[in-house]
Amino acid sequence: MIKKWTTLLLVLLLSASLLIGCSGGSTDPSKTDDPSNTTPTPGSSDEVDDGVPDMDLDGYEFVIAEAWYYDAGDRPNMEPGSSDLTDAILERNRKIEERFNCKIVYDYYDPVSFYDTVYPILMSGEKFADVITPTLFNYGKFVNGDYLYDLNKLPYIKLDEPYWYDIYDEAAVTTDGRRLGASCFIANPFRRVFGVFFNKRLIEELKLDNPYDLLARGEWNWENFSRLLGSAMKDVNNDAVYDDNDVFSITGGLDGGIQALYLTSGNKMFEIGENGYVRYAMTNPNVMNVLTQLKDMFAVPGSYYSGSWDASRCTQQFVDGRVTFYLNLAAKCPHLRDMEDDYGLVPLPLGPGQTDFISAIDHNTAIICVPYTIDNPEATGAILQALAAASAKEREIWEAELEALNFRDDESYKNMKEYILPSITFDPLFMYHKLAPEFFKYTTRTVFEPVVRDRALDAASMINEGKEVVQTLIDEIINKVSSGD
Repeated sequence: MIKKWTTLLLVLLLSASLLIGCSGGSTDPSKTDDPSNTTPTPGSSDEVDDGVPDMDLDGYEFVIAEAWYYDAGDRPNMEPGSSDLTDAILERNRKIEERFNCKIVYDYYDPVSFYDTVYPILMSGEKFADVITPTLFNYGKFVNGDYLYDLNKLPYIKLDEPYWYDIYDEAAVTTDGRRLGASCFIANPFRRVFGVFFNKRLIEELKLDNPYDLLARGEWNWENFSRLLGSAMKDVNNDAVYDDNDVFSITGGLDGGIQALYLTSGNKMFEIGENGYVRYAMTNPNVMNVLTQLKDMFAVPGSYYSGSWDASRCTQQFVDGRVTFYLNLAAKCPHLRDMEDDYGLVPLPLGPGQTDFISAIDHNTAIICVPYTIDNPEATGAILQALAAASAKEREIWEAELEALNFRDDESYKNMKEYILPSITFDPLFMYHKLAPEFFKYTTRTVFEPVVRDRALDAASMINEGKEVVQTLIDEIINKVSSGD
């Protein structure tokens, strides 16, 4: 632990670069070095120029409605001195408040009930926030209700600057050119990116190839990952039945982990066509081949520990040293801190035919939006733009704290920094799957259920059954609204 806090101090003092690229992490770490994507060293006087003129907003109250923290314990502790990141946020807000004569206020909402809670306010036209940060699964509800302000019309916003991450650029632009969602570090999208943890003791005891070595040789791919999963279990009592007393190959407890693996193939469940319209992507030519490979990956008995689909139970099984691999969120893993066995972290393996790593985020990731009920667009735009630019340097502090508190070795942090964070992506489905039960049934369920829940199910039959109804619903619910009809 002393080593980690020393590392944290050194990173805070010496780090000067920020890797922003979100287009796909290369298997060659040198390809992630982009001199154009840099931010100031935390605490330096070299501040990012946000392009906003100083102005007096006469005490304007700028409200951020946070709706992506699932419990109070997941929210940042905003008491001064609680962490370097908290102090950086407080200092950033203080400077902006002084500069614009305004007050920055946070209101917290439950992400699941957020839309239903604020719907009556939206209907009344009353302002309740300047900025909202819903999860992706709530975004579609706001879009379809036409409750979001066009960011293209918001004064001072410069979405082409690198501190505005390009994660949602294509999917958050409607066919009539409105931009309804964006991403920057004030709603950290990297917290919900998937990776693969592994138990070092079990890797050695089972005489498996070390994932670090496979990654270094450029061989960390589906083929070798599948081979490892076929040998990473152990029937401890030799009764030919795998239960909680045996060693399983992999667990996760989240169906999102299987979806994340699917996305590493370069396929999507929904995709944006050339004309800007959303289309059902499960009918693409190579999807069935990918789903078949994914199903084969978990074919060996004892390969996947489901824990009755209780995420906490699955996590505990890995913490207790009875699962070799853990497929879950790479940047949100405090539950592993007390694990007795040592563990490492690697990115999701290269999908079939891919040369770049693809790191999927899940449907609980935040997206930044502005409700249409704002009453002072100039103030909203000025402060939001200033916040986006000033928050950029906080990513380095967050990464340093992540390394110090969550990882056991330098390789884990290196893999996080060089492979996982620069290559995040998502499926546009996440924005809309709550709008119709068919969206979930013929996409998310079609990916994970035949693979690990009910192997008697046939993905091809499910896709064939749902393709017409899904595309019809997309056109009626999403594309119609998007086109302004």
